[in-house]
Amino acid sequence: MRARKILVVGVGGFIALIVIALLAVWLLVNPNDYKPRIAAAVKDATGRELVLKGDIKLSIFPWIALQLGPASLGNPAGFSEQPFVSFQRASVRARLLPLLAKRLEVGRIELDGLDVRLLKNAEGRGNWQGFGPEAKAPAADQPKADRALPSIAGIKITHARVSYEKFTLENLNLESGSFAEKGMVPIVFHVDVNRGVAAEHASIDARFDFSADSAAEHYRLAALNLNGAANLVGNDKPVRFSVSAPTIELDLGASTLIAPAFAVNLAGAQVSGSVQATSLTEAMHLRGTVTLAPLLLREYLPRLGMTDPKTRDVRALSLIAASSNFAYGGNAVQLDNLQATLDDTHVKGSVAMVNLESRAVKFDLSLDHIDVDRYLAPPASPGAPLPTPPKPAGSREPSKPLDANGTLSAGSVHMAPLDLTQVKVTVATNDAVMHIFPLLAQIDGGHYSGDITLDQRSATPAVSMDEHLSGIDVGKLLATQSKNLRMSGRGNVNLKATGRGAGADALVKTLNGHFDASVADGALEGMDLAYELRQAEALIRRQDIPGPPNSKRTKFDAFKMSAQITNGVAATRDLTISSQALKVTGQGSANLATKTLDFALLADTLRMAGNTPIQIPVKVTGSMSDPTVRPDVEALAKGQLKKKLQDVLQDKLKDLFSKP
Repeated sequence: MRARKILVVGVGGFIALIVIALLAVWLLVNPNDYKPRIAAAVKDATGRELVLKGDIKLSIFPWIALQLGPASLGNPAGFSEQPFVSFQRASVRARLLPLLAKRLEVGRIELDGLDVRLLKNAEGRGNWQGFGPEAKAPAADQPKADRALPSIAGIKITHARVSYEKFTLENLNLESGSFAEKGMVPIVFHVDVNRGVAAEHASIDARFDFSADSAAEHYRLAALNLNGAANLVGNDKPVRFSVSAPTIELDLGASTLIAPAFAVNLAGAQVSGSVQATSLTEAMHLRGTVTLAPLLLREYLPRLGMTDPKTRDVRALSLIAASSNFAYGGNAVQLDNLQATLDDTHVKGSVAMVNLESRAVKFDLSLDHIDVDRYLAPPASPGAPLPTPPKPAGSREPSKPLDANGTLSAGSVHMAPLDLTQVKVTVATNDAVMHIFPLLAQIDGGHYSGDITLDQRSATPAVSMDEHLSGIDVGKLLATQSKNLRMSGRGNVNLKATGRGAGADALVKTLNGHFDASVADGALEGMDLAYELRQAEALIRRQDIPGPPNSKRTKFDAFKMSAQITNGVAATRDLTISSQALKVTGQGSANLATKTLDFALLADTLRMAGNTPIQIPVKVTGSMSDPTVRPDVEALAKGQLKKKLQDVLQDKLKDLFSKP
């Protein structure tokens, strides 16, 4: 009993001595006297100047608490004089009794007014680099230091700011629960983001649980929920977004990060998937899945401040959806098992950006069907001014051409007036030279094959083409070219040409090559040339019009022509239209750039007016879309036909060939 009393008295006396000693320290020691020594120690350790403007306050029971007023840490030499890091107030506390038992139990760490200014100098070195002597790697047989985290009651950061060039994080506030080894710590934070563009900023709020096994270098986020809103230039409404993930595992020992599931919502666009990252500290590789839920595109684009696109079909660009497996590594991106939907078009296959720097792409895609006309701009109203193309920025360097290699196939493609089926396109690109061959399609019962080369090695691209159409419905092919001059029948068309230019208009003006076409068993629709010529003959002979009535159709057995193209002008000397009752020969030119015609034709009825053949010269001029066809009065005057024939043809044929 006596020994017990002695032990209690001894322990009590020991504790009393400690308390008295601490009280003496508190009463007799002024921590502000150590400011120069603290600054010198920081200078030796980091090479930076530490400025302690405010007072240092010390308390000892039941916490050893240290509070600092305004302080800053300077930049290294070669940077601006503004501080690298500064804060208005900081405080940290540790429990006294556990500390006496060699256990560190830290209370809440508070930091107010933190301001971190990240800068780079002309050599590209950051002011966050070079803190004191470089750490040496531990020897292979040296055991790892104990990285166990101390017990911390929580962290609170208020009114913080981090800046880098024009990018700024402002109003950063973070608050956490109690940290304990391998325990879950709830964390809440808010931050405003500004990237230096006027009227553009974003705010983010996040909640998640954090746990750390520091000895195993394993960290985990759970129940991540991030919400934010961004204000963009040209959009008067903020764009809202969110990110959620049940769990994210970071293993620094294995250098891996795993998010088995994630979901992103951007202004209503739902993207979900999974991701796994390896080799985080070396050559990072990513692998996972991504899915874009069906999205009403026309409703979505205005939410981002984008203009609703104008298309011929107002229902076009309504629905979009996609899913794919993805992989990233070695500066390459691969999309496999890609499935995408645009309206009623379905695409599947694979796409790979094999080199992000050289923009080298490989693809193997197929689609079921697509109506290209739906996505074209609506036709301009009569008299409406043509849209002015945007002026290229003078200081902007031309973008590197895409290095594409792969195949694209389509079940059916509609491009008015053609319907293509069994389409197959093979693209091979090397050193900015793109070769599209074979280019194959079935067109309305006919066949198309093409061989096209695009050379972009110089500032002015060059194009060469070798294209062939066989068994094609010529009437459908030319349906949109002219209102008055129409042709029906099946035939063959061949084009071999080259040109240079940075656009279609420039290319056409420099086009050089050869063109030929032939049509069998066809007709010129809308006029019966043989009937009108028989009528002219009957008037000359003062007889009734012989033969069948006006069919408003000129049938022919064969149509043939070839043309040499020089600087965008196709000239022919062998145009021939022949049938049992009529033969038309001619020559002339078509300006492909201005889309104008200038042809001189001679229509032969294969009949005689006495000893004179009935041959009527005809001029075809004007635009390709609306040509003028009329008798050549000057040629008639030089011929052997009588003035009466001129008058008759002037009255009758002028009506025949004039615009309806």
